[in-house]
Amino acid sequence: MPSTADTSNTCRRHPVGLLLLLCLLLPAFSYADTLFQRSGALLEEKARQASADDYCFVVMGDSRSNDAIFAKALRTAAGFKPLFILHGGDYSTEGGEEETGNFLSLVEKNAPCIPVFVVLGNHENPRVFEREIGPPRFALSVPRLGLKVVALDNSREALHPLELDYLKKELASAPGATFVAMHVPPETGRWRGHTFVKGAAELERMVAAAPAVQGLFFAHSHLYDASVFGGVPAFISGGAGAPLVWISRYGERVNHIIVVRVKNGRASYQMVQLK
Repeated sequence: MPSTADTSNTCRRHPVGLLLLLCLLLPAFSYADTLFQRSGALLEEKARQASADDYCFVVMGDSRSNDAIFAKALRTAAGFKPLFILHGGDYSTEGGEEETGNFLSLVEKNAPCIPVFVVLGNHENPRVFEREIGPPRFALSVPRLGLKVVALDNSREALHPLELDYLKKELASAPGATFVAMHVPPETGRWRGHTFVKGAAELERMVAAAPAVQGLFFAHSHLYDASVFGGVPAFISGGAGAPLVWISRYGERVNHIIVVRVKNGRASYQMVQLK
């Protein structure tokens, strides 16, 4: 799948037809391809049945260490009939072949036929990630829905010029519903500890100057929190299986997913607790 791909699905039930056939054929796809490539191909098929007025996607992150909770997160996400799932990173503890294979198996079993795109986390092995999962930075663009998602690599707790330049380029052509994701949240007056500083001020200025950006997604801290960054709604979603924080001065210690609903071009957000 290239930097941009025409992608969509609606929160409502859609006709099965071609999509059902694609689901049946999906296991036959070459597993030499990455999850990103397979998800991109599936999203292109879903785009043909999309509603431009009402669709959703799901955000979750930090699913390592507890397969049962992650499976529940995937099944809960699937119940919303999302356009795709955006995973904020840390699907593993060390990112090796075995853990990556287990992650892919859980995705296939619990969220079949739902595209899954993964942000590079600090626990991933970059070489295995790029070989099996996908690129460390990417942009998903759906022109007819006015949707774009830009994912960056700040897995080493810094947002380097390469990432900022990539974001600047993508925001230059940002449609009305644009979202930005990366693994580590920026340090703010509210978010301190387990954050990044280098590149955070530049990110804030860039986001504040881009009216199309409607949401920012982070993971890394094993909790849920909602705040504002650069005048934009910003979320930490790190509750898809990793051990929840013992204590925090902000946020909620809950296993959860976030459902992002875009209706008539405007986004709303729902935290769904995994009970």
